[in-house]
Amino acid sequence: MLSGVGNEDNGVAAIDMRALTQLAECDDIGGQFLTEIIGVFLTDLEQRVGLIGALMSRGDRAGIAATAHAIKGSCSHFGAARLIELSRNVEERARRVKEPVESIQAAIDSMIDESKRVRLALEAFRSSRTAP
Repeated sequence: MLSGVGNEDNGVAAIDMRALTQLAECDDIGGQFLTEIIGVFLTDLEQRVGLIGALMSRGDRAGIAATAHAIKGSCSHFGAARLIELSRNVEERARRVKEPVESIQAAIDSMIDESKRVRLALEAFRSSRTAP
């Protein structure tokens, strides 16, 4: 198993290798497409996670919910089940008018931690595919 890919938290791998294998099977150009898709996803994930922090500082619950929803959707391609779950939690909490800010921040912190785990796993996978 690749280092980092099986990095498990509460028994859940950061990414589902079956999802990546399915994507790789559709890659007719020797892994280049999958490598590029992972790069695009990681860049997007970093930007969205940063945006959630900025939205939180402004108290923009609708923006937080929309951004968490976008993260949730993009994670499905890579089988990042825990990040999907945590993003859904952030989205739901941000939509609740009476949800305490501290509760939303705690949910965001968990989502950010998991996004780091997903990043490490995908970078390890991508490196294994581009190594000579």
